[in-house]
Amino acid sequence: MIQKANGDAIEVILEGPISEKTEIFDIKIQNFKDIKLNMAKVTFINSIGVKNWISWTTRMATGAKLTLEECPYVIVNQVNIVHGFVPKNSVITSFFAPFLCDACSHEQVLKLENGVHYKYAQNQLPHEVNLPEVICAKCGAVMEPDFMVDKTFGFLKEKT
Repeated sequence: MIQKANGDAIEVILEGPISEKTEIFDIKIQNFKDIKLNMAKVTFINSIGVKNWISWTTRMATGAKLTLEECPYVIVNQVNIVHGFVPKNSVITSFFAPFLCDACSHEQVLKLENGVHYKYAQNQLPHEVNLPEVICAKCGAVMEPDFMVDKTFGFLKEKT
């Protein structure tokens, strides 16, 4: 884990599993108003990691913003499945999503980005999803998302 604090902002790069031994839970999160987490190197999250994560994020200062960058697909699943996994004032700026070629079974992971491939619901406007056409590097066929689009992008709905 690498962290860089500047006043009331902190940036953290997480690596490896999120579990009972993850060092991020030692950070006194209530001291920061802007928390950015790069999660590109997170390998998995276990049930104790989920429990500790929720406990940790509930200690955020009122009005603090949590930004999750380069999330592995497993984290996006937790956001959508586990109520309270991220606080109301959270944004996923990018995540990695799996695509599959029906023609040759080749798998590919693509980084999807907020403002390019999806937009959050806001001001009574619905969320948007604009998946790119992904061409298989192996056979040239068009690849399909290897996930349920509506369920995966559930985190985009306007938070009440």
